[in-house]
Amino acid sequence: MNLKNGIKPEPQETFGNMIFMGLNREKMYFDREKGERTDKLEARIYNVASSVQQGQIEVTLPDYVDLKEIDFNKPVELVNPRITARAQANGNFANIIYTLLAEDIVETGHKSNSNFEPKAKEQKEPVTAGSDKK
Repeated sequence: MNLKNGIKPEPQETFGNMIFMGLNREKMYFDREKGERTDKLEARIYNVASSVQQGQIEVTLPDYVDLKEIDFNKPVELVNPRITARAQANGNFANIIYTLLAEDIVETGHKSNSNFEPKAKEQKEPVTAGSDKK
């Protein structure tokens, strides 16, 4: 099974009612050649409470979306959510890391007012077995 573009969830069934909790952190690009973090913004990660998931979930928005100024505890909706998965090696085992990506977070009843065009994604080299990159 190949899920390059992730899994497109049914928002109401998967998340139910969602409440905005605020900005969690900003993710910056990592320069693999220099082995250090840069000051270039890659994404913003927000916390949202979900009634179906019965807890707080992290939603990652791309860098071209403006900082969200939504009041705490306001009901929100996700615009075009998708879930991606990746494996992270842990000794002889691997952990699956799920990431919830969305184009935008908007207050319930409001439409996304951003007329943005996603930037062309940079092509990243795949890291294969025996590669020098980490």
